[in-house]
Amino acid sequence: MDAKKLLTLALTGLLAGGCLMVPALAEDADGQSSGNPATYTIPARVKRIEDYAFAGDTSLERVKIPDGVTEIGDYAFSGCTNLQEIELPDGLTKIGNHAFDGCTALVRLGDMNQLESIGEYAFSGCEALESIGNMPKLQTIGNYAFAEQTVTDEDSGTSTTVSCKSLKTVGNLDSVTRIGSEAFSGCRELESIGALPNVTRIAFGAFRNCEKLKKVEGIGKLTAINRNTFTGCTSLKSIGNLPKVTSIGERAFRGCSALTSVGDLSNVTSIGESAFYGCSSLAGVGDLSSVTSIGNSAFYNCSALASIGDLPNVTSIGSSAFAGCSSLKNVGDMPNVMSIGDSAFGGIATFDDDGNWIGNEYCISLKEIGDMPKLETIGNNAFNGCSTLASIGDLPNVTSIGGWAFYGCSSLASMGDLNSVTSIGEYAFSGCKALASVGDLSNVTSIGNSAFSGCSALASVGNLSNVTSIGDSAFAGCASLESIGNLQNVKSIGESAFGLYGYYDENDKYQIIYCTSLKSIGDMPKLETIGASAFSCCSSLASVGDLSSVTSIGEYAFDGCSLLVSVGDLSNVTSIGEWAFSGCSSLASIGDLRSVTEIGNYAFYECPSLTLRVLPNSYAEDYAKSHSIKYTYIED
Repeated sequence: MDAKKLLTLALTGLLAGGCLMVPALAEDADGQSSGNPATYTIPARVKRIEDYAFAGDTSLERVKIPDGVTEIGDYAFSGCTNLQEIELPDGLTKIGNHAFDGCTALVRLGDMNQLESIGEYAFSGCEALESIGNMPKLQTIGNYAFAEQTVTDEDSGTSTTVSCKSLKTVGNLDSVTRIGSEAFSGCRELESIGALPNVTRIAFGAFRNCEKLKKVEGIGKLTAINRNTFTGCTSLKSIGNLPKVTSIGERAFRGCSALTSVGDLSNVTSIGESAFYGCSSLAGVGDLSSVTSIGNSAFYNCSALASIGDLPNVTSIGSSAFAGCSSLKNVGDMPNVMSIGDSAFGGIATFDDDGNWIGNEYCISLKEIGDMPKLETIGNNAFNGCSTLASIGDLPNVTSIGGWAFYGCSSLASMGDLNSVTSIGEYAFSGCKALASVGDLSNVTSIGNSAFSGCSALASVGNLSNVTSIGDSAFAGCASLESIGNLQNVKSIGESAFGLYGYYDENDKYQIIYCTSLKSIGDMPKLETIGASAFSCCSSLASVGDLSSVTSIGEYAFDGCSLLVSVGDLSNVTSIGEWAFSGCSSLASIGDLRSVTEIGNYAFYECPSLTLRVLPNSYAEDYAKSHSIKYTYIED
């Protein structure tokens, strides 16, 4: 016995319930292996192959299991790295956890007509396994049953990932009710899997990265598609009807770039984050009338998606939910939506195969969105770059419009009721060159930087009685804007607020436009600061109301306002920037300058009609004298 290798097999026999221990000599296996020392035939009396029976036996190449065996125990053949063939009995009903995991040479499994369950990790890492026969009575496939696994060499410490990378087909699975987590994860050659008419649960990641899987059919009893279920299935073209599915989990179909359609989704109530992310061939998604929430990036870069029907029960649309859906033309009514997240219909960056940025993809086909009477918030970049979007329904409950929300929506002509809006973010409507009106803004308290810059068709802005600040370039380049309503509470007007706006036209030629139509601005009794170039080149501006609280006027503030005749009370102004009123050729008078202590160079350059009102022996008088400007004394 010393020179012979002893194999101890734990086999359950037909003996009074005992455990039959069979010592077998590899060199003396002729009686059981027909002369092949690497083949082992299990004795006919055995009914169950015990746990760990052949675990780690690297000499074993072929095994024949008799018809009487109904169960293969946990780890029974685990790590048999040279096992190539195994003849399974017709009566086999159960394959235990890890039963064949790491059998890297195992090529195929035949029909298993009575098999009812496959345990966790049962065939995990069987990288040579090409096919599995029919399993018509199989009910459960355990977690990670055919999944990839990481193997660490004990001597070198080197880790290697092995998977069922050669598995191409799985036969009849008519009775399966449950497929476990990551069950087929990493089976990159898997092309087809039998119909699943009785499956009610497919756990997370079950088919993750099955890159050649083309279709999954007969899943009409499935109630949920869990997270990552089909992530990375780049060849998957169709999914059967899903009439009982109520939820689609996070990343469920992420990266399924060949997926063209999804069947009946009439009972789905939630679509998770990144659920259809990158499904660039997806043209339609069916009835979504029961959906209440659409997660972040749910349809991100679904560039073929042309329409979304009515969404009567949706209450929230997540960030980037439809970003980059360049073929999307319309979205139906959303009477219950309360929030639209950042970049929900915005743009995405695109890159070439080498990872170099090549541009952005926007929802350039989106033309209309139905009424959203319950909408409260519109996130940053929500509709950024929707260049064909012509109209938005009434938004009576919107309280905030995020930065860049409608940036570049060059076809947007009007906005509905905005009487609940309190804040308009930076660049919110910048570049909306067709926007003629924006409705009631009576509750707005702040208008962000460049909020309406480049809105060259905007003719009027109504009551702004609650506005306290107007950001830099807020209305820059609004060439049609004639008047601004009540600004009784405004405290600051930012730089270039009504100044110039530069852009490149369709011929890539740089253009500059100004607020050349602005004629008047009402009283601003609480205004404290006027930023640099705030009204620069407003060549039609004739009058500015009460400025009694202003303390500083920035450089170039009214530069080029050639029709400006008068400016109201400036008794609290302490500084006037250089070129502040340069080119105001019609300016005849400026209010009381009793408090001024600083006036910049060329502040009143080319103002031939101007007379300043100053105190005797004051800084303002000295300035007037030194610059040959007419002045008169203030009479208290």
